[in-house]
Amino acid sequence: DATHECPTGDTCCKLASGQWGCCPLPKAVCCSDGVHCCPEGTTCEVSTGKCNRGDINMPWFEKTPAISTEEVLNVQCDATHECETGKTCCKLASGQWGCC
Repeated sequence: DATHECPTGDTCCKLASGQWGCCPLPKAVCCSDGVHCCPEGTTCEVSTGKCNRGDINMPWFEKTPAISTEEVLNVQCDATHECETGKTCCKLASGQWGCC
């Protein structure tokens, strides 16, 4: 969606939590358990924990949480302060960081 992304070559899938996750495969099949995924052209067999293509069974893959684009795009002021995208870091009269 507009606030999450996966690394190049990964497939976006929903996690069991309802949040977005990433499958480490291109054009993957997202399994209904919300945790796993399978290669393109296979089906998820949740009852056995495998990916199936005809008579061939293979291990399935585990999804990872998607990257929040808000986290990626924030501007770092220093090690402990950041500003949202579109703003810049500026020192306030107090000496603290502010976002302008």
